[in-house]
Amino acid sequence: MASAAATSERQAPILVLIGIGLAGGVVSGLIGVGGGIVMIPLMVGLLGMTQHRAHGTSLAIIVPTAFAATVRYASVNPIDWSVAAALAATSVVFAAVGARLTAHINEKLLRRLFALVLLATALRMFVSIQDVALMHLEGGERLVAAVITGVLTGLVSGVMGVGGGIVMVPAMVILMGIEQVVAQGISLAVIVPTALSGTIQHYRLGNVDVRRSLTIGIGGVFGGFGGAQVAQWLPGPVLRAFFAVFVLYSSQRMLGVQTWVTERLRRGE
Repeated sequence: MASAAATSERQAPILVLIGIGLAGGVVSGLIGVGGGIVMIPLMVGLLGMTQHRAHGTSLAIIVPTAFAATVRYASVNPIDWSVAAALAATSVVFAAVGARLTAHINEKLLRRLFALVLLATALRMFVSIQDVALMHLEGGERLVAAVITGVLTGLVSGVMGVGGGIVMVPAMVILMGIEQVVAQGISLAVIVPTALSGTIQHYRLGNVDVRRSLTIGIGGVFGGFGGAQVAQWLPGPVLRAFFAVFVLYSSQRMLGVQTWVTERLRRGE
């Protein structure tokens, strides 16, 4: 099945592949996400990959991309490894569960429900751009919240082929009261093992284009490091604004708003 999918894919110059990784990497490093929400549409549209194959390949690229960005964040802002470990403990396990569920769930319905949650998150971050936190958890309460967030992160990562930062960062900022730039560094640190877990499962299912992931990953590493560097220069409210815009964009894509508008324009309605 994997070979049949591969034969329908289109050839692309190396620079295009690197450019896909670069785009995803910059977004990953700048706002602390995996970058799959950028790379997956590009791989489907430019390379002709199937949705499932693009998801699996995206996760493989996210591993080195997030690692490069994490190194830059950690060199400036010490990462709270207790929170990172609590998030990773459940996200890694449930990323594998999510990857296995892709063939057994109504992905369209799941994407739409998740998109509504993203939309509410984006609105919250826009409305309260200066003080977005609802709670300021500390100690054991923060770790419990991190474990629960890790479950949701892993499922989203495995099912949708994204790194999970789109879940972790708002949870840490809004529910735990962690600063935006610190939350992004923690998110990227957790994304590395989470994406690796999902990649292994997708590889077993034949959903990873190993050759292309290596080339796209080159762009991802450089983009991730560069985006992380820019994030260190920006104040918290500006980073939150960037993240809110990204979440808003992600939610409308998952709801299919862009496709709906395009179809109406094409029909002249």
